Order: sequence, then C-alpha cells, then structure tokens
Amino acid sequence: MRRAHPVVSVVEHAAAELMARALETALLISVPLVAAVAMTGVVTGAIQTIVQVQDQNVAFLPKLLIVALLITVAGAPALMLLVRLFSSVAAGIPRLLGL
Repeated sequence: MRRAHPVVSVVEHAAAELMARALETALLISVPLVAAVAMTGVVTGAIQTIVQVQDQNVAFLPKLLIVALLITVAGAPALMLLVRLFSSVAAGIPRLLGL
C-alpha cells in the first residue's frame, strides 16, 4: 500500500523557512560564545588544578572577560545577522498571512 505524501501549504512552508533561518541565526550567534567560554573554563580549571587554588570567583573572572571581549569584537556582526533575520521575517509576514 502506497502512502500519500502530505501536502504542505505555502503558509506552512514559509513558517518553516523562517523558523529554520531563526535557528540558524541563533546558532551562528551563540555557538562561538559558548565555545570560547567552555575553552576558557577548561584552561582556567587546568591552571587552578596546577596551582591548587579552588575558588569559584577565580574561575568566573576570565569567563566574564572573554564574554565582554567577544561582545565587543563580534557585537556588530551579530547585530547585522539579527537585522537581516528581522527584515526577512518582516518581508515574510504577507506569506504567513496568506496574502
């Protein structure tokens, strides 16, 4: 028995396309930040183990500085990605409304 493929409407396709673009934008913005903070945590943890200092505050400061540096350096490109996403969402509203 052959199954019929579901028919995807134009509205559903447009919504799925916008959601995929939003997820892609979120990943492009967050993954480098999370990776940098994770690597900083590993390096800080290794240094703390070597010098035998086990203080939570010592581990927090390098992560905070990395986040501040990345926001300073990558803030403008991230903002441009968000502006591009917003403009595609604004342009896609008529398709979502079926107009």
